[in-house]
Amino acid sequence: KPSERARRVRLSVKPGPRVELTYPIHASQASALAFLKDNLPWLEQVLQKARTVQPSLLAHLEKFPWATLDERMMEVSVVTGARARLVIAREADSLQMHLPEQGREAAAVRVLRRLAETGLPLAVERLARRVGVSVDGVSVRDQTTRWGSCSQQGSLSLNWRLVLLPPVVHDHVIYHELAHRKHMDHSERFWNQLAAWDPEWKKHDRELTKRWNVIMDLGRA
Repeated sequence: KPSERARRVRLSVKPGPRVELTYPIHASQASALAFLKDNLPWLEQVLQKARTVQPSLLAHLEKFPWATLDERMMEVSVVTGARARLVIAREADSLQMHLPEQGREAAAVRVLRRLAETGLPLAVERLARRVGVSVDGVSVRDQTTRWGSCSQQGSLSLNWRLVLLPPVVHDHVIYHELAHRKHMDHSERFWNQLAAWDPEWKKHDRELTKRWNVIMDLGRA
């Protein structure tokens, strides 16, 4: 697919597995396909190791029973209830997810999205105030490959799965998008700005990449 953001031809393997070939809008599809042909040996090796999509959010929470609310890591417990709802005990740093017997997976996704719709705007407000930038609004969405984005108008769009990241990595994503309020590109000035706000951003970015494989496809059953 052509991309206005792409600066070069890029070949990547997403969960599924799904192969994505991206190229700049000024390049030709023929040149992108030639790049693909040259890299087929690499692609074959990667596909042999690629995992299948594992979309169960409940299975993930059984293994990693916590979520981030603003700047706090909260212990998550799941109980059976008549309807899907979330009980937050801030003083105990705990979240209780009430889920009905039927449709538990879809209900779990709805409940965590509500948590994200509460916590992510709070986190953006906290961090934007800390670094002295303004934000026009925050929306919580279900992106398939991105953690977040920032529009030219200053609106942030964040993936609800950010609440499944540790607080420091969760904040790293928000800092990244806030840095776009200063520089709407990935120039050297942008990375210098991010480093000023998040000195360990490279470490956090590596951790984010690692967790992408675990988290990004959750809740897509």
